[in-house]
Amino acid sequence: MKELSMDERVQLLVAPDSERLAYFVEQAKATQLVWSLSNEEGFVMVETDDGDCVMVWPDAEFASQWAIEDWDDCEAVSVPLEQFKAEWLPSLALDNITLAVFPNIEDEGKLSTAQEITDLLA
Repeated sequence: MKELSMDERVQLLVAPDSERLAYFVEQAKATQLVWSLSNEEGFVMVETDDGDCVMVWPDAEFASQWAIEDWDDCEAVSVPLEQFKAEWLPSLALDNITLAVFPNIEDEGKLSTAQEITDLLA
């Protein structure tokens, strides 16, 4: 997997949600990893108008950009794709928790159900 240039990273951050979602799926399949933020209490969850939400990113650098302010005690943590598909997604679906896929620094991200992500990663 080639490293993204700073320009390519910026372009992804300003791209529409659908493009970031497609990039996330492509990267997850290619690297066999999904990234999220974690601290001593576990993985970060946020509240949205639609309920609780877990944030996921395509790589450590994008995730780490969120480890500021309220989450400055967090670090980017990788989850093997098979574990994500076998454990995380079914558990999130049971608990009716959505996923914010590849949110950008303006707090914009595609909110998806666990089933939608399962289908995309199949």
